[in-house]
Amino acid sequence: DDFEGDIVVRSYKLYEPIQREFLEFCKKNNKYKVQDILSQFIKEGLFDNAHKKPIPYLPETIGVVSSASGAVIRDIIHRIKDRFPSHILLWPTPVQGEGAAEKIAFAIDGFNNLDEKSKIKRPDVIIVARGGGSLEDLWPFNEEIVIRAVYNSKIPIISAVGHETDTMLIDYVSDKRAPTPTGAAEFAVPVKDEL
Repeated sequence: DDFEGDIVVRSYKLYEPIQREFLEFCKKNNKYKVQDILSQFIKEGLFDNAHKKPIPYLPETIGVVSSASGAVIRDIIHRIKDRFPSHILLWPTPVQGEGAAEKIAFAIDGFNNLDEKSKIKRPDVIIVARGGGSLEDLWPFNEEIVIRAVYNSKIPIISAVGHETDTMLIDYVSDKRAPTPTGAAEFAVPVKDEL
């Protein structure tokens, strides 16, 4: 699709769907020139499958980057507890609004900087999650600082942002995309009774 003005989008078959709502929001709100940012990320190989890390089968510790309140963290905790109780570390962050992207990236980096000398065990996998919302609410998960933090993470990352139909740039760079936060918990641990 071509739009008038600053945003021109070319089809990137491997990275669809890029939703019309996403593009119209960008144009209306003077966000990134989508073609430029996608082209740069693709050129750098940030979305390539070659860099994706496997999700560990039985993680001892699961890191969660999300809001400390709300249904998302409760759903993740509940689902993991039901399937295969594991240690969960929450790094609470705002998941929308001014400064959220920087805090999300800081949390991802923070989990990665934990080591054997830390009092807190470094997670084996990280879930980055938030519930549904408008594209504007979900925008921090399209910000370059978040995309680069996910790409540079040594710990595998499962993205779980919005509803099943929402697709953010974090979904392309993460090691696994879950359709929902509950789905991320299911990807993180098997069902104990089935082992």
